[in-house]
Amino acid sequence: MKVAIVGGGVIGLSLAYELSRRGHDVTLAERNRIGRQSSWAGAGVFPPSNGDTAIHPLEHLEARSDQLHPIWSAQLKEQTGIDTGFLRCGGLYLARTTGEKAALAGVVGEWQQRAFEAVQLTPAEMKTRFGELSCAGDEELRAWWLPGETQICNPHHIEALIAACKKNGATLLENCGEVSLNRTDEQIQGISLPGRDQSIVTADAYCITAGAWAQQIIGELPMVPVRGQMLMYKLDTAPFSAVVNEGSRYLVPRQDGHVLFGATIEEAGFDITTTQEGLDNLHQHAHDLLPSLTEKRLIKSWAGLRPGTFDGFPYMGPIPKYENLFVATGHFKAGLHLSPATAEVISDLIEQKEPAIDLRPFAPSRTTMER
Repeated sequence: MKVAIVGGGVIGLSLAYELSRRGHDVTLAERNRIGRQSSWAGAGVFPPSNGDTAIHPLEHLEARSDQLHPIWSAQLKEQTGIDTGFLRCGGLYLARTTGEKAALAGVVGEWQQRAFEAVQLTPAEMKTRFGELSCAGDEELRAWWLPGETQICNPHHIEALIAACKKNGATLLENCGEVSLNRTDEQIQGISLPGRDQSIVTADAYCITAGAWAQQIIGELPMVPVRGQMLMYKLDTAPFSAVVNEGSRYLVPRQDGHVLFGATIEEAGFDITTTQEGLDNLHQHAHDLLPSLTEKRLIKSWAGLRPGTFDGFPYMGPIPKYENLFVATGHFKAGLHLSPATAEVISDLIEQKEPAIDLRPFAPSRTTMER
């Protein structure tokens, strides 16, 4: 079967990887550079899951992705030689303000309900394990440790997916411009690529994985691009391996001494530029949390657009009225995390198989498209 994918982020690349190794003829078209939008901009942090206590299909999708990530990481390294940096590093959750303590208490209740392994740390334990943090040893601090949290180096993961797709025979097209669909009343007949001399790609099935830009391609698909600004520092050595979460902010140490800190949450349209106010605010919080993150250690900043939906669930499934058009987008902050399971279930749909996960809560037809 010939399949055309529009959108070259981690969802599109993962789908291309899964379909191509199932033996399909895959062409992926990206408006700019492949893998250089929100998938590249994220931090690559995956919260824990528990398939035994999963109830909602989103929880099952998380659990299946957690099963697949270490498998994919090993397979990609074997096939391409690229280490994706997958690491079960654990996550530290902190709360210092009254509001953040109340919010964390609610989150802890959800962890306990889902039977996640979670341990509250005493000030003495914090001082011993995370003495580099300014708040370590603070008697008023609330600190919880989740050993099941993982991380991945998303740029390396993207590079590995690109290399693996090419080895599997997939065609990857960059700088295609504003891709459009050639439609009849019931089918998609091709995709037009204005950035490649108005060429047209035809296929048996089409899938839109264009993140925040999917709405522009499909039409009436309610989405909001949400900008997130990020900072990167370089220390001589990693202070610790754990991801640190405090409120909406997170600190991600890489094993090579790089440290990511993010992120802002802003509705700024499709503007992916950084702002001085946003970066200054992030740096202040980063330095306050980990004093070794000084301005001299700051080496890079950037912004990406998270694809948000009206109800917080991604769009995954067939598009009404078109028998050969599918969509997989709107994962917001969880695109990297949910990408392998998303690739599995969408590949099953394209092959007209019943996915192992109930996709009805994610159906595009739940929007005004069905009216």
